Amino acid sequence: MRRIIMAVLCAVGGVVAITSPAAGQLDYRNLDDGRPLWTEDAWPVERRALEFLFPYSLGWGRLVTLHSSQPELAWGAWDNFMLGAKLPLAVVRGSSGNEAGVAGPGAFLFYNLRGEGRSLPALAVRAEGHLPLGKLAHDDPTLTLKGIATRTLGRERVHLNAAWTAVGADADDGLEGEGRWAASIAVDRTLYRTSTLLAAELLAQDAGRGAPASLRAAVGLRRQMSPTLVLDLGMSRALQKDADQPWGLTIGLSRALGVGRGGRTDRPAAGQTTRAEWHYLPGAFNWQFAARYPEAAGLFNAFDYGHAVLYERLWTDPATAPALLETTEFEFLTRDLLVRPPRFAVAEDVIEPTYARIALEAKQMFHWAHLLHRQLYDAYADERLSRPEQHALVERLTDDYLSRNQLAFTDQPKAMELMDEQPFSQYFRRQYPKMNGLIWAYHWLQVGLYEPLMQEPTPAAKKAGIADALSRFWAMADSAPARFPSVMPMTSAVAPTFSAAHPRAAIIFDNLHMMHDIISDILANPIVARADKPDLIRAQLAEFRNPETNLMGIDHWWMMAAMMGGVERMGGVAGRKK
Repeated sequence: MRRIIMAVLCAVGGVVAITSPAAGQLDYRNLDDGRPLWTEDAWPVERRALEFLFPYSLGWGRLVTLHSSQPELAWGAWDNFMLGAKLPLAVVRGSSGNEAGVAGPGAFLFYNLRGEGRSLPALAVRAEGHLPLGKLAHDDPTLTLKGIATRTLGRERVHLNAAWTAVGADADDGLEGEGRWAASIAVDRTLYRTSTLLAAELLAQDAGRGAPASLRAAVGLRRQMSPTLVLDLGMSRALQKDADQPWGLTIGLSRALGVGRGGRTDRPAAGQTTRAEWHYLPGAFNWQFAARYPEAAGLFNAFDYGHAVLYERLWTDPATAPALLETTEFEFLTRDLLVRPPRFAVAEDVIEPTYARIALEAKQMFHWAHLLHRQLYDAYADERLSRPEQHALVERLTDDYLSRNQLAFTDQPKAMELMDEQPFSQYFRRQYPKMNGLIWAYHWLQVGLYEPLMQEPTPAAKKAGIADALSRFWAMADSAPARFPSVMPMTSAVAPTFSAAHPRAAIIFDNLHMMHDIISDILANPIVARADKPDLIRAQLAEFRNPETNLMGIDHWWMMAAMMGGVERMGGVAGRKK
């Protein structure tokens, strides 16, 4: 039977190996059912994601040893909804001999009812059914209904799970779905710098066959091994002396990939709390930039932390925010995190849990635009593509970004008055000159890196151009705030080659960067009442999705550098000057 288990794992693994990777870098934070704990969190896989899970479990004691594997396939079919299938396989070794077989193939539905609100946790439901097929399955079909709640408290999350299994009253207990009910509480902690999740659980469970309920304690970890691969480990111990299998061990791998376009969706109602995450557009070009230019890709992970901690401090602790941001956080960013950035993307929920609950729509819009940034870098970093192919891919990625109209910044240039001439405007840059300058330096580098990728003809020349851009960024940071940009960098000025080839994407990024400034001003400026800040942020986001109001002309957009005092005030033109 163990040979059968290994054959299944190898076969599924082969499918994964030949499929283009397209997943995100945060899958390590998803507590899956049984990996590494019984408890799972309230989040499904992202829309248009396909995840293969390869677990192995060992339970042992004085009388019984159980080897099992439950290969699983999960698909993010729609927003906040996933479908999946399982094939439980097992070998049971006991005093009366060995038994091996299938333990009831099954399928499940999972739906996230709501994201986290200001006071309520995220909630989800799961329905899972198993067929009476195999030696170790129930004699009758089983149906398990499960409720799930998750609450984020910074780096920690708390999860509550409760499940009930319906099975024929006279059916023999099988391996899959043993017992009628189960309930658990679990806590996890995110180590964002190493992309590791540590978790602990207490599980109460019906033992079946009329036996008293069992109680188990478990610990586990999940670690991101590559952008698409997660390793998990878990250990459990029964807390009663007479358990058949007092010890349990789990080890598993999961591999995620994308499965095509997600289609168009309507903008959600104001204030909705669902997260509705999407995966990258699939393609072999994904992760090329990080593979070829890791020193630049790592900085973007640190930038995510910088944006998140800024908003969290401004919202949760406005009285001490100036000292924290201009000294403590600024020093940490420039002397520590940017110097040794995380290998994978930072889970922003860990850094900004309170802000994310009052401005979820802003977090989602920024995340969606940042994904576009990263995929465009990948397109131009992929040396297997010709220049026309890279150009066409960037336009296709931009189409895909805009298709998600409820979270996409418009590709029409918004008037600068929205950033500079509203009642709350320009407060943050005056009160926080170092953090503001650092954010503008981020934006300079984010758009500036397109220039060497597009201008240079060889991989070596591109690498040298990337290194030059990084050197200019570090010169800004090392002499803060004297050499930081004094006005917001505009993509049309800093990255003219990119802007001429892809004006839609360039305008999207300028609108994104304007919105960063607007939210900083709203959060920092005391003339906006605290109770009004979330609604004002949502109103500004709606404006920046609207392609018909408060626009500047394209010619005006191209002239912004001259109108704002010259491109040198923005950090200068990136790449080779034309």
